[in-house]
Amino acid sequence: MQLKPAQLENHLTNQLSPCYLISGDEPLLVQECADAIRSAAREAGCTERQRIHIAGKDDWLELKHAAGALSLFADRKLIEIQLPSGKPGTEGSKAIQEYLGSEPEDVLLIVSGRIDKQSQKSKWHLALDGAGVVVPIWPVSPGRATWLDHRSNECGWALCRDRRCGTPG
Repeated sequence: MQLKPAQLENHLTNQLSPCYLISGDEPLLVQECADAIRSAAREAGCTERQRIHIAGKDDWLELKHAAGALSLFADRKLIEIQLPSGKPGTEGSKAIQEYLGSEPEDVLLIVSGRIDKQSQKSKWHLALDGAGVVVPIWPVSPGRATWLDHRSNECGWALCRDRRCGTPG
């Protein structure tokens, strides 16, 4: 299932899916979505978090180890994969599909760079989309000043009329 970042909060109040994929080139929005998932996972009993940074094809073995390792202190854990390129390669594709096929009790969160159209049609992406939630984050266009105004009002800062500086609201 695909969700927009604005829909994620509502989804997380109703349920926690077994896996999430957040991808995009807007670091603030990616971080906020990942933080919301981490918080929901903590509330759902995932008291342990294991982070895996994928730099090469051998790093995918860590997913198998994390999925197979029992925790001494937690019933469930959040397995978080940082995938900077947005392409897991052959080994990563197999590892993700095997993980999802094992019906895990843990929650998988993959945070990646932008995923191109070809990769969105790949087996690993379709498996994630079918088993959990995919949150693609698109660049904020300059014409979305209302988004910026809304965000500035949320945090208590009002933009000046001439938009050159911020003053406390």
